[in-house]
Amino acid sequence: MAGTLLGSAPSGIAGMNVEVMPTGGAAVVVPDGDLNAASGAELKRTLEDLLAKGNTRLVVDMERVAYVDSVVWGELATAATRARGAGGELRICAMCGELLAILTMIRLGGVIAVFPTRKLATVFG
Repeated sequence: MAGTLLGSAPSGIAGMNVEVMPTGGAAVVVPDGDLNAASGAELKRTLEDLLAKGNTRLVVDMERVAYVDSVVWGELATAATRARGAGGELRICAMCGELLAILTMIRLGGVIAVFPTRKLATVFG
């Protein structure tokens, strides 16, 4: 899905890049690469910046991510709670089966809404 690039921020870590695109009233955040405590810092900064600017409808597209460590899961849960507190929602989409299994195992499904595709995740109503 094409969108206007709002920002692309290299994290200083090889292979990590986070793009932000507007899509129908939501900001779509697209990390590229494995997310561990070090590389996930860029994702955290991006989500915090969007929330601080009043963007409360957030979609994190995980299509290009194969690994997420516990620190990043915690940051996603925190961002979801902040978005909900501001009247919005953080959603995750396009996760591989392994990540979906982990999210279910650590019981974050009640905190973060999960969608199979970006198209479905960006429909707020």
